[in-house]
Amino acid sequence: MTLPDPMTPADCDLRGLEYMPLLGQRLFGSDFNGTASDSEWRAALTLWWAAWTQCPAGSLPDDDAALCRLADLGRDVKTWLKLKGKALHGFVRCSDGRLYHPTLAEQAVIAWDKRQQDRAARTADTQRKAKERAARSDLFKQLEAVGVTPDWNTKTTELRDLVTRHCHGQSDTGHAPVTPPVTRTVTAKTGRDVYSVANATGASPKIDDPGKALFDAGVALLVGAGQSDKAARSLIGRWRKGKGDAWTREALVSAEGKSDPVGWIEKRKAAAVSVEDEARALSHATAERYRRMAIPGPPVTARNTEALSA
Repeated sequence: MTLPDPMTPADCDLRGLEYMPLLGQRLFGSDFNGTASDSEWRAALTLWWAAWTQCPAGSLPDDDAALCRLADLGRDVKTWLKLKGKALHGFVRCSDGRLYHPTLAEQAVIAWDKRQQDRAARTADTQRKAKERAARSDLFKQLEAVGVTPDWNTKTTELRDLVTRHCHGQSDTGHAPVTPPVTRTVTAKTGRDVYSVANATGASPKIDDPGKALFDAGVALLVGAGQSDKAARSLIGRWRKGKGDAWTREALVSAEGKSDPVGWIEKRKAAAVSVEDEARALSHATAERYRRMAIPGPPVTARNTEALSA
């Protein structure tokens, strides 16, 4: 006698799924429900759940000792053999040597397909998020290299726009601007490289992004003085972040022609901080003098003038 093929795939595994369809209309309208004793009914229902959590799902081992335990009868094989006929109602022995219940197997295949679809969707979503995180990390690195530090929660589309403007030489219209020729010369005074951009039209060059123009000019100056491109970009980004574009622009202009522009700018920065601290201390001292003399202090502008001239 040829046995039928297994009714569920060999890898059909529903363990961990805390749900099994009961199909009440079919169950309570069946001959089994009308003829099984309470003990047989209980053993059968227990075996259905056991079969649902087996692998392949919807099947049971064809072994009385194992079935006795799965029916929640422990080692009472004698009682199991009395209940076996009705408890295994509907189960069929298949070619792999296991017992399958057609109704359970049908529902198990449906649940297995859904589980596989859910797993595939989660895997695809995980891979998509991982790719997006890697892409965002790369965008942040590109922007950091040119001294641009957007907030961590900046949208990915906005990050791409920033990279396009600052790293790829793209204009706001999305088209790459025409790049004029670059002339590289060595000055007789310092012996350092000086880069200049030729203007083919003779008109004043148009600067679409003053910040980028400042950054590029500063990088050229520092690289010409012996700094690496990465170090130059990092220094200019730090100056812009700490002191602003206006101060950085003036500092770079003042450093032109210096043998050590980085040292020059750092000293200028330290001096600026010292002046600010001194002015703040003088302002506090003036206010304290007025307080001790119990007279109203001068207006803010006058107080600041007096503090700076004291």
